[in-house]
Order: sequence, then structure tokens, then C-alpha cells
Amino acid sequence: MISWLLGSPPPPWHYLDEIFQEYKNVAVYLNAYGNIEIIKVSDIDEFHAPTSVLISGYYLLTLKPYYIKLRKFVAFPTRRLAVIKRLIKCPRWRSMEYYYKDEFLIGWLIYDCDNCKEKQRLHLEVNEENMSDNEILETHLQIYNS
Repeated sequence: MISWLLGSPPPPWHYLDEIFQEYKNVAVYLNAYGNIEIIKVSDIDEFHAPTSVLISGYYLLTLKPYYIKLRKFVAFPTRRLAVIKRLIKCPRWRSMEYYYKDEFLIGWLIYDCDNCKEKQRLHLEVNEENMSDNEILETHLQIYNS
């Protein structure tokens, strides 16, 4: 049904919101060429699998989340372990971390938030490449507190 999106450049966020309005949880991931590689949808009750559309961190090394809709959560990846360790000290924040042997690779940061589409979009737009750990922390906390 939505497979026609695979392999194409991503449409605007609001268009994806319309396409996926019937689903509780959705994630769209882009490959290195900026095209849609994976679309995960789920209507599974949040009690059983609240983050079922989030892919393993190992895939995040080559794929980038473009659109995420979680009914009761906000989730975004980071490659900075110091950022994860600081943010999970905040109430309602948690993480899923991925390691190769003893080396940290990447992790998901997740916090409780009901229908927080705008916060979700803003977190995914943060470009960590040219930012210090403190700048990343401040940016994500500003979004969280908005």
C-alpha cells in the first residue's frame, strides 16, 4: 500500500502526516542518497511494543530517521554517549544504546510525550555534526521544554 514511497526522495513532513494519519506509530528512514529505504508502521498497543517502529542502532550507522510518529513518545538518535548519559538523568527519559564490543556506536533517546509531532520533528532536525556535547544537550532540552 505505501510501498510506492520506497526508493523516492521524502515528501514534506506534513504530507507524511496525512499519509500515516491512521497509524499510531510510524517511522521513515532514508539511505545515504536521501531516498526512502525503510518504512515501519505499527498499530500494536503501546503496552506491548511502544517503540516497535524504531530500528536497531546498527542500521542507524547507514540510515537516517526522517519521520517518526509515536503516539506516546518522542524518539531520536545520537552518536554522543555523553549526551545520552546526561539526558537519561532527566525524569521520563530513557535510552537504547548500541555497542560493538566495548565501543559505543549510537543510541536512541526516548521520552514520554503524548502526540508531540512538532517536538519530534525538531529533535530529528538537530544536526550534531558541528555541535559540542553541551550545544546538543541545550538544543534538545530547549525542544523538550518548549
